[in-house]
Amino acid sequence: MTINIKATNTTLTEALKRDIDDKLAALDHFLKPEDVIHVEIEVDTKHNSGDIFHVDINIQPHGQYAKAEASDMYAAIDMVIPKIREQLAKEKDKKISLRRRLGNIFKWSK
Repeated sequence: MTINIKATNTTLTEALKRDIDDKLAALDHFLKPEDVIHVEIEVDTKHNSGDIFHVDINIQPHGQYAKAEASDMYAAIDMVIPKIREQLAKEKDKKISLRRRLGNIFKWSK
């Protein structure tokens, strides 16, 4: 799995990059080595209540997308990971369910 990180209106520190890599490692068993994860972190400084941090995750070729925003970058990362994990788990469950249903059909057709 390849991770591309883009930072807008902020600098990508080594600690932030390491945290993103550690959090995305939890998704490893859902993804193949050729999958690409695009992570975009952005700071909105023109908000009335102060800085707002946006984190977007897009996984290709699966097409999953999740977005979270919070008043802290690390909190936004912590909010977006369960969203994308839920989407990947749902897709995996659908594939397993379909495989089991088709296997059952073929078993009874013989």
